Amino acid sequence: MPLTDCSIPAVAPNARVVAPYAHTLWDAARAQGLDDALLMATLGRAAIGDDDVSVAAYLDLLQAARAQGGPLFGWRLGQCVKPTSYGVNGILLLACPTLGDALQQVLRFESLVHDLGRSSFTRHADRVVYAWRNDCAAHPMAGVLAESVFSGIQTCAQWLIGKPLIDFDLEFTHVTDAATSARIAQWSGARVRWGAAENRAIFPASVLAWPIPQANKALLPLLQQHAEALLQARYPQDVGIVAQVRQSISGRLGSGSVKLAGVASDLHLSTRTLQRRLADVGVAYQTLLDSSRHELARHYLSNSAMPVAEVAYLLGFQDTPAFHHAFKGWQGQGPGQYRVSVCQKV
Repeated sequence: MPLTDCSIPAVAPNARVVAPYAHTLWDAARAQGLDDALLMATLGRAAIGDDDVSVAAYLDLLQAARAQGGPLFGWRLGQCVKPTSYGVNGILLLACPTLGDALQQVLRFESLVHDLGRSSFTRHADRVVYAWRNDCAAHPMAGVLAESVFSGIQTCAQWLIGKPLIDFDLEFTHVTDAATSARIAQWSGARVRWGAAENRAIFPASVLAWPIPQANKALLPLLQQHAEALLQARYPQDVGIVAQVRQSISGRLGSGSVKLAGVASDLHLSTRTLQRRLADVGVAYQTLLDSSRHELARHYLSNSAMPVAEVAYLLGFQDTPAFHHAFKGWQGQGPGQYRVSVCQKV
């Protein structure tokens, strides 16, 4: 279900950018000649360090760097990213076997990197559309930000697959001058259109099957569990066997079976022992599975433009109608209605 007029919400006061992603901007700003005093005055601290940066401070720094670096600064900024610029999510990408798998992880864990906007992904026959909703669309740097995001995605994808990613369509909602447009088209190898309805890239679906040569597939489940644990950190934490079961469920959602036997195997317990230990604390396995799915569903629907069908897949449902039915039972309204109601409260 498409988002309504509220699909570009106001930036929340607690919106943030993780330190590795902000550090890329900091370094690029210094490379443009911004001195440390101006950087400190703009950011409000002497260095990025290990702490998150507020979205407001990030945009202030981007504006100062753009003023110094000129109209191509946004695209150049994206060219500076590495997988590690995306924090935990970037490390997770390094373990994915294909570019399509990496794209799924971007959708699933984008909120661990920043609150600048949200990605969505749709497939139409032999074409794939990767769209990015700019949650800072009202800011003067909205266009520069969108350029940096798509340049960063291309740069990171090329780093992962070890070859150029060219011959695709790139569309931006803002407009720019002819010289800047020509240079971005040259650097990206894309057919670029300005003043479009969405910020998006359109490319052949065959690209999704391109392998990531250095992928460490053995690490993927562990990294997914770690990312899921960070994602669930925004919710009250359980302790003991309940926390272990929730972590196992989170790691399995969207990637395989979430049956009791599989979770018991993850915890090196027999199915009967796991059932007994859960009974001892008065919790049923199905209750934990439902609550984990419910929490993650609300997170994806509230903080991303991900299609409902994609949310259903990531939560391990066999089809979208099954997810609709389950979510309505949990929330009292369907996922599309919930997403619209959340937007209207922003």
